[in-house]
Amino acid sequence: MSPSERDAVMAAQTEAMPPSAREIARLEESFRLFTRTTQDLESSYKRLTQRAARIDTELAGANRRLHTQVEELERVTRNQRGTLDALPVGVVVMDASGTLIDVNRAAEHMIGRQRDELVGRSRAVIVGPTGDALLTDRDTPDEREVVALDGSKRRLAWSSASLPDGHEVQVLTDRTVATRLREQVSRLDTLAALGEMAAGVAHEIRNPLNGIEGFAALLERAVSKGVTDAGLTRYADNIRRGVREVNTIISNLLTFASPDSIRSGRVDLSALLQGIIDEVRGSHATAKTIRGHFPREGCEDVPGDAIKLKIVFVNLIKNAVEAAGIEGHVDVLLELSERSFLVTVRDDGPGLAPTMRDKLFRPFSTDKPDGTGLGLAIANKLVSLHGGGIEALEAAQGCTFRVTLPRGETPR
Repeated sequence: MSPSERDAVMAAQTEAMPPSAREIARLEESFRLFTRTTQDLESSYKRLTQRAARIDTELAGANRRLHTQVEELERVTRNQRGTLDALPVGVVVMDASGTLIDVNRAAEHMIGRQRDELVGRSRAVIVGPTGDALLTDRDTPDEREVVALDGSKRRLAWSSASLPDGHEVQVLTDRTVATRLREQVSRLDTLAALGEMAAGVAHEIRNPLNGIEGFAALLERAVSKGVTDAGLTRYADNIRRGVREVNTIISNLLTFASPDSIRSGRVDLSALLQGIIDEVRGSHATAKTIRGHFPREGCEDVPGDAIKLKIVFVNLIKNAVEAAGIEGHVDVLLELSERSFLVTVRDDGPGLAPTMRDKLFRPFSTDKPDGTGLGLAIANKLVSLHGGGIEALEAAQGCTFRVTLPRGETPR
């Protein structure tokens, strides 16, 4: 029987009792109900107490784990901060709007401000009030000169990376000292090159000047003695030849030292080379030794400066003819590749001396008794101005030079 059914039966029995007994029965029933309710409350309280104890235990465990995680996070943060501050490069973290979020110690030094002064400010703080780097003609996308907040100029190398959350990391490398040292070395190299060139010029000019002086003395002596025969003409011719040699040296030197610019145009390279071959044949006794090999088409509209390209190939072809000698052969080959025009000048002479290969294109470097050592240096410079290159190829016999010219537009 359920409690409700039992209560219903007892209520019916109580109603059947006399009034006094009925009252006592009701009191007894109320007491039993109170007792049962009290027991239920005690049982519920006990269950609540046990549940609260379990929750307290779980909370204590969660708090311990959270505390451990916080300590670990703080440790990782300290390690990251220590690692960032130990880096020799500057690290700057910015949000998508360019606001600085974090910087390391090296970046503080480069920018000239402490971290607390930088965080929350615009990226313009890195490069001064202009809000951008002060670019110079030496700048590249990865390296620039900037003005820090303290007014100092620094040469910084930049690289950046985007993070998945939209933030950006800038890595700065201070190249100020390295750039300064590099410039000093460059100046020293320039001075050394100028000294070497001055010595070469003095040596090359002194030889014809000595000849001019000697023949002038002979001419003076002959005139003082009243000599009027053909000897005077010979002396005068030798003096003029010496003057022409000096003029040639000076002209070549001026060409080598001229400003780095060319006059862009369109050149028929096949016709240019054939014309040079014809000129050299007419001025040398080795006319039958020069052979040209040119494609029938594709080289009529080459970008370049015709005058300067002629200087290049005249030097190369004349050198080859002189090296080949009377019984030798010279081949001039013009080819096209996907991106370049290739001109190869090959002779079957004695070839390059081993000591010359490393200094071929250096001014005043020559193994010819009557050479100035400027021809290849000039050719190398002029080809470089066209965006191309010149090289001496390994050959089983003789010497082979190859000039590469781009098929695109020539740099101005």
